[in-house]
Amino acid sequence: MNILFVCQANVGRSQAAMELYRQQGGEADSAGTKVDAPGTTLAERSGAINILGIMKEDYGIDMIHNVRTQISQGNAKDYDKIIVMAERETVPQWLFDDARAEFWDVDDPKGKDVATTRRVVQEVQQKVASLF
Repeated sequence: MNILFVCQANVGRSQAAMELYRQQGGEADSAGTKVDAPGTTLAERSGAINILGIMKEDYGIDMIHNVRTQISQGNAKDYDKIIVMAERETVPQWLFDDARAEFWDVDDPKGKDVATTRRVVQEVQQKVASLF
């Protein structure tokens, strides 16, 4: 199953979910509902430092070169499932109407400390593991 993981800025939750799903052998990509600088890497995003460190230290996954993508109906069309972790007010209506969409309630680690970010990543990891 090919999954598109979606969060708000395409920095934390969706990037972690994509990499954790891939680590288990699944096909996945990630995108955001409100990406302020599409096409930039996570290394270029100062707010990504906690998620980058946790993914590298805890899971052996280097995400510094991951590119941020803005979701659109066009780039979402080829996925079997779309898992959305973005805040509801940032989600476009077409995504609410899409039968492939599944919504996960996962806190945004943006601006949070390392311990909180680690807890969020562990929650994402558990949810991703349940997909297999």
